[in-house]
Amino acid sequence: MSVAGQPVDEDLAVAMEEDLLAGGNGATERHLAGVGASFAGAIWSPWVDALDEEVLRILQAYWTDLPAGRRAPRAAAVNPARMKPALGYVMLLDVLEGGRDFRYRVYGSAIAARSGFEATGRTVSELPVAPMTEYFLASYRACLRRIEPLFTRHAPPVMLHVVGWDRLILPLEDDDGSIVRLLVGNVPRRWPPA
Repeated sequence: MSVAGQPVDEDLAVAMEEDLLAGGNGATERHLAGVGASFAGAIWSPWVDALDEEVLRILQAYWTDLPAGRRAPRAAAVNPARMKPALGYVMLLDVLEGGRDFRYRVYGSAIAARSGFEATGRTVSELPVAPMTEYFLASYRACLRRIEPLFTRHAPPVMLHVVGWDRLILPLEDDDGSIVRLLVGNVPRRWPPA
């Protein structure tokens, strides 16, 4: 895989994935600080009331109410009309090759407007966010392995954005019980958070 002509550092992505799985912030925080970004941590299975952003509370409650599969809610049950207040901040990602990469099936209009690019149809490794690619892959892969909601808060390098992002990653499974899609809420916020 490559990012805008640069190869993805798989060792770094794996180190951050393991870091996030263990609930720590060491490798993730070090990498993001090294590229001029900030990391405020990760929370596994956050309570709805613990989420600051209304959009993320809506998505968490929606995900919880979806028909259950074996290990996670069913991807086929997702109905965009049921999460209408959050749609501009929603990303739907298809899992490719067991998590080697992820393709944006949906990239919310509010996210695209704030980030300055449209990603629908593209993979994470194709996005113009080279210093952040390994972090995004690590977050999605960790959620894929742990099969539970993951909340993260980060601020990308100033060259990419001047805001931080609150992100809630929610796994979805197919009829066979495989995690095939991620429902993600991604809300821009002032950085540092109030």
